[in-house]
Formats: sequence, structure tokens, C-alpha cells
Amino acid sequence: MSGNAGDDRADDCADDERAALVAAIAAHEAVLRRSAARRPNPLFDSGLTMQQLRVLVVLGADGPLPQGDLAHALGVGLATVTGLVDRLVARGLVERTEDPRDRRVRHAALSADGTALLDRIESAGQEVRARLLARIDLDALRGLERGLAALHEALAELPAP
Repeated sequence: MSGNAGDDRADDCADDERAALVAAIAAHEAVLRRSAARRPNPLFDSGLTMQQLRVLVVLGADGPLPQGDLAHALGVGLATVTGLVDRLVARGLVERTEDPRDRRVRHAALSADGTALLDRIESAGQEVRARLLARIDLDALRGLERGLAALHEALAELPAP
């Protein structure tokens, strides 16, 4: 019986430590967000709404898409995507084309300016990340890499939405 009580206490301690570590990690994420907001950043300087940025990211990852597929990927209605794409076309970040097989279908694709904006956003993130990681000692980098690898594995195990 005493072995069971010891196991329960060990489990409670492990649960407490896990909760404390998760809280500490969340606090670090908040510091990184505040730090990123203080630097000149093409993401924040773009004037894009979150939904508009999501359109650019999806098109950047998936390439040109019929607007219906884009709506599905974003989890919004076709009317919403039409408005988002209209605003991005007006800013020169997205181009719209007709499907040659079905003129009723409209495709959305990144324009050269849209691709350049995503490249600037990615480059800015890479530069900040490189400066930060260069300041971390090797043991901490090893731990960070192990933690990120574990996070990647956990993400892969999540069921698709």
C-alpha cells in the first residue's frame, strides 16, 4: 500500500512540474511576441488584417486555388473569400484569373508583390531567429532542439481538424 502512495505523490509532483513548465513556456512566448512587436517588421507594417494574411499564406503554400477551395481552406464562406480577394487584388498582392475549362470558376494566386511581401516577412523572422539563437549557449540549443522535435511529434499525432 505504501508503494502506491509513493507512486501517487510522484505522479502529483510530475503533474505539478509539468504545469509549472507549461506556464513558464507560455510566459516566454508572451515575451517573444512583445519583442517582435517592437522591431520594424514587414508583417506589422503591411497593414493586412489577419484574414488577409491567411489568404496570402494559404496561396503561398498551396499555389493558385479556385476561390471555393480557398474558402474551404480558410473555413469561411465564398462571399467572405470574394471580399478578401477583392481587397488583396486592389492592393496588388493577389491576381484573379478565370479557369480556362470553366469560366464560372475564378482562381486566386499570389502576384509578384504578394510573393515579395511573404518573402520579406519570412526573411525578417529568420533574421530575428538567427540573432536570438546565436546568443544561446550550446547546451540550451540542444535542449531547445529536443523540445521542438518533441513538439513537432506531438503535432503530427494530433487528428486533422
